[in-house]
Order: sequence, then C-alpha cells, then structure tokens
Amino acid sequence: MKPYNEIEFEKSVMAGLFAGITATVLALIYNAYFRGYTNFSMSMIINVSSIIFALTILLTIAGIIFYEFHHFIKRGTLIFRVAALLVTAVLLFGVQYVQRTSNPVEAGQFRELLIGIIAITGFCTVFLLPFLYKHDYI
Repeated sequence: MKPYNEIEFEKSVMAGLFAGITATVLALIYNAYFRGYTNFSMSMIINVSSIIFALTILLTIAGIIFYEFHHFIKRGTLIFRVAALLVTAVLLFGVQYVQRTSNPVEAGQFRELLIGIIAITGFCTVFLLPFLYKHDYI
C-alpha cells in the first residue's frame, strides 16, 4: 500500500491535469467563438497548439503547487485559492498594457481574447482544481 503522501500527490497532479484539460476545452471553445464572432485572425501567439500545451501544462503545475499548499500549510487550500485569484487578477490587470500590433482594433481584440483565456484558466485553477481534489468520485 502506498503512503498517504504519495496518494495526495497523485490526486493533486491528476486534479491539475483534469482541470487543465477542462480549461483547454473551454478556452478552445471560447477561442473559436471569439474568432468567428469578431473575425479576429492574428494567430501567431494564441492558437490551438499554444492553448492546448500551455493550459494543460500550467494547470498540471498548479496541481503540484496545490499539493504543496494543501500538504504543508495550515488552511493551504484557502491560501492557494487566494494566491491563484491574486495571480489571475494581476494578469488580467496586466493585459491592458499588452500591445500586440499598431492597429488599435486588432490590439483590442487580442486583449479581449487573452482576457477570456486568462479568466477561464483562473476559474479552473481557483475553483475546479480544489473541487476535483476533494471529490474522489469524479
């Protein structure tokens, strides 16, 4: 039988991986809808490949970080949620300074697309990852 710490670590990584897959699917749906609605065509940075790899890897790493918070810090889940929420808020605030192109319409659309993807990732990190960790039946 595995030690309890190993089981907690595996649960955290798997919760992060599943939250990453969920965030990826939601971000891909948002990306497709946004591009179809606005006819936004810039795809050098935000494209299907970057969304798939970035979100899956980021949320899997967030699962490992969640394990560290949950296992080693008293009230670690709450602190993790607050920290993830603060990181998401800082990123959302920082997006207003991103200047991808000199065309103001395309620059605005790029920021809107990036805001949506960051919001989806933040939601999955703050709410879905801890939820998946706590519920064994999922």
